[in-house]
Amino acid sequence: MANQRSVLLHISVPFCVNPCGWRPGCPIIPGWNSSRQTAYMEAVQREIEANASQFGDVQITAVRFGGGVASNAGEHISHTMRLVRRLYDVADDAPITMRSSISNISGANMPWFKRAGIQRFDFEMMSLNPADFSLLNRNDAWADFIIMCDYLLKTHRNELLGLLLSWGHGAKDGNNAASIANFRKSVVEAATTHASHIRLLEYQGPELLAAGALAEAEPESLSGEVARNLLPTASAAVKAEQLEVARKVFLAQGFNEYLPLHFGRGSFAEDRYLAARARGSELLGFGLGAQTRFDGVLSTNTSDLPLYLAHSADFSKITAAVQRI
Repeated sequence: MANQRSVLLHISVPFCVNPCGWRPGCPIIPGWNSSRQTAYMEAVQREIEANASQFGDVQITAVRFGGGVASNAGEHISHTMRLVRRLYDVADDAPITMRSSISNISGANMPWFKRAGIQRFDFEMMSLNPADFSLLNRNDAWADFIIMCDYLLKTHRNELLGLLLSWGHGAKDGNNAASIANFRKSVVEAATTHASHIRLLEYQGPELLAAGALAEAEPESLSGEVARNLLPTASAAVKAEQLEVARKVFLAQGFNEYLPLHFGRGSFAEDRYLAARARGSELLGFGLGAQTRFDGVLSTNTSDLPLYLAHSADFSKITAAVQRI
């Protein structure tokens, strides 16, 4: 239609096997529970279907599965994207991004992600320096990174490979020089990989670990060492130096900072979803804690998991806040 309005689509998939110190305040569902993941994704699909008639005049120009380690949802990503394409107008060139863990990518589930049309994987590595990796990345094995990258690059385009790295953390022993040196090793390693896009996420520290946990996690699925092993936050001076180091390293390796703390190597590597969102593009959001920005109104979904699971198809029951913007 000639009068179609361009919108972005965010689908909240807030799973995280182990809660982290860099995602405070988010409605994270911790632990591994396949039946709960299935129930959640089916609830998201009900919300998507129930609201489709309201948005017949829009075209989706970029899609993001995020809010947590979205790749934990496996085949449900494909089912959800198929439903979106059936009910909404999705532009042929709309990029589809998924926040991912390397532990979720394999020959078994990659076909589901290909069917979903995933064009960008944002791998939550958090650090490419082994000294910090085991303390910041609670989901992956260090040895799997090289194997995964090699597999991904042999079977897909290079622009698929993106990295999420943590900054703002100190050293375990409180040594400022060590924290800067460890961070430098991480960004140098990242800049010399085949990654086309890198995003820096500010570390918030172990004291905020439980801020967004909304569901009871199975004790056996979570490490009892999480809070004790996490790194401390860095001082303001150390944080500033870390960012200066990162910008110098990435610039030297051909990256451009197209948004604050978002680096891309080549224009194709820029995240069109995030860039459009920063410009104020209208946004449809589905899932736990998701936001919709449409017609000058910002509405926010509930972060109460049981409420969402029970009433996801009823906008009036799952809307936690509405405000004019």
